[in-house]
Amino acid sequence: MVKQFETDPSRKKNLREIPETETSKPKKTFNIDEFAHTVQKPISSSEKKVGRPKKNKVYGTVRIQKYNVNRVNALQNTLDFETQDDLISSVLDRLENSMTSEERTMFEMYMKTYEARDKKKSN
Repeated sequence: MVKQFETDPSRKKNLREIPETETSKPKKTFNIDEFAHTVQKPISSSEKKVGRPKKNKVYGTVRIQKYNVNRVNALQNTLDFETQDDLISSVLDRLENSMTSEERTMFEMYMKTYEARDKKKSN
């Protein structure tokens, strides 16, 4: 059973008058005639192209987590690389240049192995 809220009948209602809010007029309003005369910037043709570049290259797929995809895209845009491939190539070149002689030897061995495997798959 729901209990009803009982109010005291002898209690007065305090009604407070709410003053009207004054609204200010805008300094400038939109005018279609002025807008039509404004010069719009021409669309630049230097916008980045979406998708893979068509340079007769062979592509493979690398599976990485979404967080790393976002990092790659952010770095690509920040450092103004045209494609993700350009960014990755630059980063890998820097890593290769900083390798020790032992790491370089191992790297070259792995590269020969992977290139031979790719060559075998393509035949």
